[in-house]
Amino acid sequence: MMKNSPLLLLLALGAVGANAQTDAIGPLHVQPQQAMHQRAQLKAGVNEWFLYQYLPQELPIMDDFSKDRTRHRDAASSDGDVTLQETVYQLVVGGVSTPDMTFMLDPTYTYTFDVQPDTTIIDTIENPSVSVVLNDLDAYPVISQTLTLWPPFDIYDSIGVNADTIFLQPDYVQDSLFVYSVAAQTDLYDCAPGLAPLILWEEDDVFVNGTYPIDPPTVGVATFEGLDRTGYPYDFDQPNAYGLCDQLTSVPIDLLYPESDSLYLSFFYQPQGLSGDSNVQNEDSLLLHFYAPDEDLWYPVWSVGYTAMQPFEQVMLPIRDVRFRKDGFRMRFSNMGTRSGALDHWHLDYLRLGRQRTFDDTVLVDLAYVMPEASLLNLYTSIPYSHLAANPAQYMTSSITSPQKNLDITSAFVTYGYQVRETDGTLLHDYPLGTNTAAPASSTFLGNYPVSNDGFIYPAPNTDTCAYFDVEFWTNTTPDINRCNDTIRFKQEFTSYYAYDDGSAEAGYFVNTAGAKIAHRFDILTADTLRAVRIYFDPIFEDPSNSSFLLTVWSSLNPEIIVHQNVSFSSPEYVRWGPNHFVEYPLDEEVVVNGTFYVGFVQTTAAKLNVGFDRNRDNGDKIYYKVSGPFAQSTQEGSLMLRPVFKAKKDPFLGVEQPALANATVSLFPNPAQDVLYVNVDNAYGTTLHADVVDATGRLVGSEQIRGNAQLAIGHLPVGLYMLRLHDLSGAVLATERFVVQR
Repeated sequence: MMKNSPLLLLLALGAVGANAQTDAIGPLHVQPQQAMHQRAQLKAGVNEWFLYQYLPQELPIMDDFSKDRTRHRDAASSDGDVTLQETVYQLVVGGVSTPDMTFMLDPTYTYTFDVQPDTTIIDTIENPSVSVVLNDLDAYPVISQTLTLWPPFDIYDSIGVNADTIFLQPDYVQDSLFVYSVAAQTDLYDCAPGLAPLILWEEDDVFVNGTYPIDPPTVGVATFEGLDRTGYPYDFDQPNAYGLCDQLTSVPIDLLYPESDSLYLSFFYQPQGLSGDSNVQNEDSLLLHFYAPDEDLWYPVWSVGYTAMQPFEQVMLPIRDVRFRKDGFRMRFSNMGTRSGALDHWHLDYLRLGRQRTFDDTVLVDLAYVMPEASLLNLYTSIPYSHLAANPAQYMTSSITSPQKNLDITSAFVTYGYQVRETDGTLLHDYPLGTNTAAPASSTFLGNYPVSNDGFIYPAPNTDTCAYFDVEFWTNTTPDINRCNDTIRFKQEFTSYYAYDDGSAEAGYFVNTAGAKIAHRFDILTADTLRAVRIYFDPIFEDPSNSSFLLTVWSSLNPEIIVHQNVSFSSPEYVRWGPNHFVEYPLDEEVVVNGTFYVGFVQTTAAKLNVGFDRNRDNGDKIYYKVSGPFAQSTQEGSLMLRPVFKAKKDPFLGVEQPALANATVSLFPNPAQDVLYVNVDNAYGTTLHADVVDATGRLVGSEQIRGNAQLAIGHLPVGLYMLRLHDLSGAVLATERFVVQR
């Protein structure tokens, strides 16, 4: 289904002042090179289907999305919790299937040639037909139909001479579907009073995150939009495609209670948020359906139409209909909208389902963080470790003010603090007791966490030129019904680059004018050699073949002084595994910079290059653009995902050398990954390879043999950047690929 307005595409892309020569932001969109849905994952040419089992839930139910409770559908047949349930064949004759079955849709014939002295008599007889059950293996349970088919050959029989059989290209060839059962996950959810199964939601279409909403009730929401579970548009061929997008379906829940027992479901929702898609369309909506177990039917019970940005609103829904008050009840949220990108956003937060509730049971006795944190540095989220060593105090922030919410109607006495540890767990700093007696009821307040004011400075390097530190913020009050949203964590990275962004793009930044210049300001305290720029580009229905740019380094914008500009043109590269993946673009030659400098590019066409834009960290005063006349400072609030890269003895982004592949193409999925990484090696199936996993410091953290395609268990690896190195049994390296562990 297509949306109606012919101007919709222009509007949906956020093309503010499409013909105006200015900068703008728009919603994200991913343009993959190939579909990476689970159904497309093939193992040795055999189709696989996975049936996931779930532990049922009992009341009360609570999910504030500070933890990801969705079931990630990434099972593989070799997993320990996966068992083969059945094999379904495509072709069945008389209840029997054999591997060599092939058939034609049209009749085939036997031709008999009787050569007489004065003529040749040709008899044509149709070969016997066969009644074949054809199973559609693209879904499970399979859909079957019975067809009349024929053997895939014609027979030419000359009387008195051996018959010749001419085989034809068959219309149907035997295929099979392996159906596996995936055991239920047994992890527990310990955020609410009492333990419950961790997995509450059957699928992972939604994006559980903390960066898209505006002022949510607590840190973490489930975001609904037009990207599927792999980060791809549901329909990237039609920019205006409209229809069902994300779904969030609960596992079975026991609601078998007497009618006199009051049951209520409550949740918060918000349209739009920080997506950059401000176009309001009446047909877009967020919906809720309830499942009636005895009828095996879903019923719509609530919906809301898309509106302009507004604060989170709480919904209270009684569950009185007896058809739903059964063991095996389920609920399903979904959104109708544009299916071609990160458009028409909805954010769902703080869902509760319980007994003995009333229509006015809207109060949450909870103290919670609101947004994630990303750095203890002053201004930047990351700098080269060697630069930190030159003047650590200059780069540290004096304090962090992190917003928290007291969701209760009673004021609270709050204590809070933070810790910094090395990746091996060694405690470096502990600020244990901040107090705030003025945490007013139903309000947001700022917890003040002193950093350099408390004497903390990240340790300078000795010999290593990169380092990582784990930072944890905590807050506490009593009573509090949910402790999971009382802690936020991040990893501080020091490697070879400067960054303002937190690594997550909420929109795309662009200037749609040929010859436009975009420059990002950086200030460093130590002269160093700049060698490359890393950029995250995300397209919005743009053909990258029509786009190109020249990397540029300036020492001044007014007057404009260019200290380096690439001679070679670059084109945006879009990593097919989803959003937030940087690509490194080397300078034609290295350049020494010091003090204030600017990095960016000159675009050669009017196509939107769409640099990832972090809307949660405002460094718009460091972004400049030029269309005509002098450079202008951007009015957009956010940070460009554009990072200058310096020479370093150890650079985890580069890792090991990237040798040419030996007739093999390697792909990793998903990336970022959580617990399992799938390795696909084309043209190498059956070949034994070694797969080595190397961490950001160059240390080997895992190694195993694979045969073409495999899955690697990475649940034990800390969050961070890794390299997968493939080599054959002789030790010759075939390929290296980067991947990120992210949870």
